[in-house]
Amino acid sequence: MKKNNFLLIVLAFFSYSIQAGVYKHVDERGNVTYSNVPSSNAKKIDLPPIVVVPSVDSGDVEERIAKRREAMKLEEQREKIQSRITEEEKRLGELKSDYKDGAPDRLGSERNYQRYLNRVERMREEIDAREKNLETLKKGLQEVSRNNP
Repeated sequence: MKKNNFLLIVLAFFSYSIQAGVYKHVDERGNVTYSNVPSSNAKKIDLPPIVVVPSVDSGDVEERIAKRREAMKLEEQREKIQSRITEEEKRLGELKSDYKDGAPDRLGSERNYQRYLNRVERMREEIDAREKNLETLKKGLQEVSRNNP
């Protein structure tokens, strides 16, 4: 680490010294010469600063890429689970609205009271199943969220 810092300081010093004295000279034939030594008819050139970018450890990059890919997969899973939770909550709300606390409206085709009771029972079973699904999905979402801080 100290070696890298020293190298950066040396490069910065040399780049500054080079930048501080660059001259452009055009001779009688039109040949252009650049030099750090001033000569007759030479004009000083103001150059933009040199940007030195330190190298990156490639092993570290591979590890970061792998972590990022894993995080993206977990985020994708989280979004899918959240979407399913939203759909399940919507359908559960519709069912509970139709169920009306165990006294849904009778349909015209349910002249037979037993048919009505059978439909009410199926609705109750579907509500229970959807509530269990919702609970399972929420646990799955918590698990994915724990794995993706």
